[in-house]
Amino acid sequence: MPKKINFQFLISYLGLIPYVLTFLDKYYFLIVEEEVLLNFVIYYSLIIIVFIGSINWNLKNNPPTHIVVYGFLPSLFAVIIIILSLLNINLIIIFILIILLLLTQLFFDYIILFANEINKQAFNYLRLPLTVLIIIFLFFISL
Repeated sequence: MPKKINFQFLISYLGLIPYVLTFLDKYYFLIVEEEVLLNFVIYYSLIIIVFIGSINWNLKNNPPTHIVVYGFLPSLFAVIIIILSLLNINLIIIFILIILLLLTQLFFDYIILFANEINKQAFNYLRLPLTVLIIIFLFFISL
């Protein structure tokens, strides 16, 4: 009997498609103007960062205050990056900030959410590889 597909994992990995398409366009197809591609990747990455932070909000239970604050911080940082982008700060600096934010978020997700978990499957097969792949794409797209 075939193994059941975890649709959360599948949908999460499908979230890499915009990075792949952007990478391909930047280096092979050259259809979209580079500045448009870079801005798209910045805003798409911010959506992902905010989404990752929001999954820490468990509205059915009464989570500890530090979890609520931790879930809110990516939104705050995303707003700061949007403001920097609107102020025409160098895009390389913005990409570096996004990469640092993703790495910081990954580190604290492990410390705060996964360190005491017995089953680290979500972290090992989803959170860690997706973040690494996104960072690799961000690095090459920003060049």
